[in-house]
Amino acid sequence: MTISRHTCLICNAEDNHPTFVVREMMFGTRETFEYFLCNECDCLQIADIPSDLSKFYPTTYYSFNTQSSPPRDESAIRKFLERLRVGNALFGRGFKFAKLASYLVNFPPQLKSIGPWLIKCHIQSFNARILDVGCGSSSWWLNDLKTLGFHNLLGADPYIECDVKSGGISILKTDIQNISDKFDLVTLHHSFEHIPNQAETLRAIRSILKPDGFCLIRIPLLSSMVWEKYGTDWVELDAPRHLYLHSLKSIKLLAKKESLELVDFFCDSTEFEFWGSEQYRRDISLMAEESFAINPSKSNFTYREMAEFKKNAEEANNVDQGGRACFFLQAR
Repeated sequence: MTISRHTCLICNAEDNHPTFVVREMMFGTRETFEYFLCNECDCLQIADIPSDLSKFYPTTYYSFNTQSSPPRDESAIRKFLERLRVGNALFGRGFKFAKLASYLVNFPPQLKSIGPWLIKCHIQSFNARILDVGCGSSSWWLNDLKTLGFHNLLGADPYIECDVKSGGISILKTDIQNISDKFDLVTLHHSFEHIPNQAETLRAIRSILKPDGFCLIRIPLLSSMVWEKYGTDWVELDAPRHLYLHSLKSIKLLAKKESLELVDFFCDSTEFEFWGSEQYRRDISLMAEESFAINPSKSNFTYREMAEFKKNAEEANNVDQGGRACFFLQAR
C-alpha cells in the first residue's frame, strides 16, 4: 500500500488516499491496476478507468455465455393455479382460492429465492413493470419473474451484440439513459460495479422510477470480512472490470445525492468469496485448469476447507460483513 493524490468520483474528496496494486486474475493475465481507497467515503475505486474496457470482456466472459433457463412451458391450468398461490404469498390476496390451489400444485421454486426481494420492494401485482440493467443476453432474474407470473419485463445491456427476445422477454442493446418508460422496480444484479458513471446511472434510474418505486442493487461490499482477510487477493476486486467497490457508507452517500433512500440491505455472500480469494492468494486464476471453478476434482481444496469457506460466508452474512450485499433503494 502507498499513498497517492486522487479525486474520489463518489464523494469528490481530493486527498492523498491509500492506493493498492491489484492483478487481473479472472483470466490470469496478471496485468496490474492501481486502486485507491477514499479517506472520506471508504469506496475503493480504480485510479484510471481504461479507455477501452471492452478488451477486458472477451467472448469467453461468463455473462456472454451463461444461458439462464427459460420460463417453464406448463399447462394453462397449472400456471393459473400456481399464480393463485404466488399472488397470495406476494400480495396477500385470494387466500381461499390459493388454499384450494395448494392441494393441487406446489409453489414454483423461484418464489423461495426471489419472493422476499419482491416483498421488500413493495411489489403489489403481477402488472408491476420491472427493468433489469446489465443482464447480458439472457436474464435469469427476468425468466424467474415470468415463471412466477409477471409479464411487464424488460432487460437492457449496452454490451450485447443486438436486441434479443427470448421466452417473450425483450432485452435491449442500450444504456439506461436511453430508456424513458416508468418502472416499479429497476434491478442491477452485479452490474453496477462495472459502470463508470455511477452518479449519472443512479440519476437515470431515479428518473424512470414511479413514485415510491424501488431500485435493487446487488454488488460486492468492501465493508466485509473477506476484504479484511484477503486484501488485494479478494476475488471480488476483479480488476479492472470492477471499477468501484462500495462500502456501506459510500453507497448510502451516493444514493442520497440522487434522491434515493437506502431502506434496507442484507449480505448474500457465498463460499465463493473465500475459496476464490484463497486461490488468488495461491496465485491460481479463476479460469485456470486447476481452479475449483473449472475442475473441482483438480483443486487442492479439501472437503474440510470447503466446509470452512461456507461457514465463513454464513458467519460474515450474519453480522452484515459479507463480501456481497443486496441494497434496496426507494425513490423519495
